[in-house]
Amino acid sequence: MSDKDNKYGFDLTTPADDIDYDPLASSSSISANITAIKNTKSRKKIDYQAVTKDFVKVERNILDVVVPFVMDRYSSGTALLYIMLYRLTYGFRKNKLYVNDDELAKRTGIKKRTLFKYRDELEECDLIQYERGYKTTKKPCYVILLPNQSKAFTNILHKNTNILHKTVKSLYNSNTIYNFIDKHSVDIETIVRDFYARIGKTQKRLTLRMLNDGIKVVNDLISQQYTLDDIKNCIEFTFNQRDDIYSINYLNYSMGDYLADKENEDNRKRVQAAELKKLNERQKKVALENQLEREFEMLPVNVQNTLRNEAEEIASEYIKKNNIKWGEKMIVSSCLNELLMVRFKKIVKSNN
Repeated sequence: MSDKDNKYGFDLTTPADDIDYDPLASSSSISANITAIKNTKSRKKIDYQAVTKDFVKVERNILDVVVPFVMDRYSSGTALLYIMLYRLTYGFRKNKLYVNDDELAKRTGIKKRTLFKYRDELEECDLIQYERGYKTTKKPCYVILLPNQSKAFTNILHKNTNILHKTVKSLYNSNTIYNFIDKHSVDIETIVRDFYARIGKTQKRLTLRMLNDGIKVVNDLISQQYTLDDIKNCIEFTFNQRDDIYSINYLNYSMGDYLADKENEDNRKRVQAAELKKLNERQKKVALENQLEREFEMLPVNVQNTLRNEAEEIASEYIKKNNIKWGEKMIVSSCLNELLMVRFKKIVKSNN
């Protein structure tokens, strides 16, 4: 170990090894002139820049679950202390830190008297283990636990997910549907944009929510085995029949009329009855999804993030397995909906 390693009792091996860096130095010594930007229109375009050096790996459950939970139950300062302790340990490929209160208070910007409170709260939810030191012989020791190592958060993560991938059955039983959507995802978005352009919702006025909801409407029709030609022709039929259309959602109602109009008189009643049944199924599905979405929004932020993470993992596995290139957002949304159906079984049962 070098002298600076011995100073703090841990190995300062970082992705930027050549930099003489003191991890416990205070940032208060850094000065910078900050000028307020008054004319926001003249701001230059900022391109995405990948972080390839001087970074710290952070497990996403820390940011998505632990931080929101700790901030809600305790305070933002408690969450900050955990993040800084994580930085000073896992940022140097260690899980243990020897540091006294003066040094830690200086590094984090947290006052010493408040530091004690935050530390006790992190111990309470089993995110750190703390061992008192001795003034002259040994500094206090912090051991930082990851969410899966914490008894409290192991229970929280298990309770919030507690759902095996095999419970998401509908995705795996509709492989051909999602591959069809994968091949035609650009066409699907174009259909939605063209529809709204015809009713005056140009690029500037078409919101992301309207676009996503429109794509979902088309995807739901595809899942019931309608073709892209059926959907396009139904749009033409709908505009020919009415001039007060304000949402592509109206296709759910006009699809049956369009198909019935194609048939002769003998087959028309049969087609109308079959389409009415499909319409009822779509309406029930939309109503259930809306109710599950409301229940989801009422959950604590950390629970929402846990479920999103689970949905993304399932979707990623499914996309990789089936070599799907497009429609990731829709598949993630479907996975999340399936997880919510498992979580809120009583609501699903009451809607059947």
